Amino acid sequence: MDMINLKTFHYCATYLSFSKAAQYLNISQPAVTNQIKKIEQNLDHELFIRAGRKLFLTDTGEILFACSTNIFDLLDQALHEMDTRSKENLRLRIAGDLNYLSMHLSNFIPKLYETFPQVQIEVSAVEHSKKIFDGVRDYKYDIGIMSGNYSTFGIRQRLLSEDKVSLVTSKKIAQALKENPELDLPLLEYHSKSSYSSFLMDFMIQNKLIQKKRITFNNLELVRKALLNNAGIAILSEDVLKKDILSGKIQVLSTKNFKEVKIKTRLIFRTDNPMHHQIERCSDLIMKEIDHIR
Repeated sequence: MDMINLKTFHYCATYLSFSKAAQYLNISQPAVTNQIKKIEQNLDHELFIRAGRKLFLTDTGEILFACSTNIFDLLDQALHEMDTRSKENLRLRIAGDLNYLSMHLSNFIPKLYETFPQVQIEVSAVEHSKKIFDGVRDYKYDIGIMSGNYSTFGIRQRLLSEDKVSLVTSKKIAQALKENPELDLPLLEYHSKSSYSSFLMDFMIQNKLIQKKRITFNNLELVRKALLNNAGIAILSEDVLKKDILSGKIQVLSTKNFKEVKIKTRLIFRTDNPMHHQIERCSDLIMKEIDHIR
């Protein structure tokens, strides 16, 4: 006896009606009748007795019905536990460039939890874009936010932002440079193993900005504070100092003769990831939040 025939018997016994069982199972009544006949032939026992329009279980039918009830109760319990466990185990793993996450994390994380209440969200700050890319490619992360230019088949990319690298300083020093362009100032250099740092270095090399005096930092906030304290000039992307530039505390120095370098930050994910539906929704949410900020 297979599970299909047992299920048919179970609902015939539950409703004591072949027609109601057929309606519940969405099959024809003759199909129900044939399946019951097959079970009775296999067991060599009658399971139902007809008395006029009424249907009753035989003693054998009662025994089988008690067993089928236990079987389907256990099956329902197993399915419920599997469904609950699968929801508990749903994880959305986001890896992002350290600097990018520090600037934008607070804006979209609360909305992610609001959008995916059943999903465990894990956020990892990763210093280098190659590690982010490799992690998404190898299913270690579901979503990557990176500034490096890497690609391969099966990984989708969405452009989040495109930020210009500039030479910046405080308002006070900018005024001093207008009066004395030859003023010898230290370069407040942000240096790390990150892809962001490599873009800043690229800007420096392409435009031959060789500064003898350098103060090196491995934290962008420290560079920002040094700039605000009139410690020198720095090479940074304008988005990092957006609020200070808008307020006039920090100014972008003229670089009209410089070769332009832009940092493109992308959101990446595998198109064959089992969490694809959640990833697409999460991706849309992050894109919307970034557009709102801009």
